[in-house]
Amino acid sequence: MIIFTYRNYNGNSKALAERCLKELLGKDTYISYYGDGKPYVVDEDLYISISHTYRDIVIAISKKQVGIDIEYKKSRHYESIAQNMLKKDVLDIDTFYREWTKHEAQFKQGSDDGEFAHFEVFANTEMTVFSEDTEYKFIPMETFIK
Repeated sequence: MIIFTYRNYNGNSKALAERCLKELLGKDTYISYYGDGKPYVVDEDLYISISHTYRDIVIAISKKQVGIDIEYKKSRHYESIAQNMLKKDVLDIDTFYREWTKHEAQFKQGSDDGEFAHFEVFANTEMTVFSEDTEYKFIPMETFIK
């Protein structure tokens, strides 16, 4: 799995993801969306998941179903969100963000088949990937976007 990362993103996430696909495949490749909003790569045997928080964006591309979520850790009343949305008690804000990104990544992936992996690719963020693909290669988009 390739995970593209970009800090200070400002713009169209679909266009940015298509730029990542071009970098990866060496040709123009397009993304469309299912009715539920989940993106897919047109005419390629690849899966894609996109997440952004504030100005940070991550894009996971894999040959297996994948879900990715990134959240900026900010002060918030996490206890009620955890109870209402996650149906869990959490002890602190770091645990909340870990559980929340797990929840979102698995939802985006769409099944129970996979493993969770957690990364802090940017300061003050929590990122989780959920997939059966557990080999990760990170590519900063700054290497090909000027």
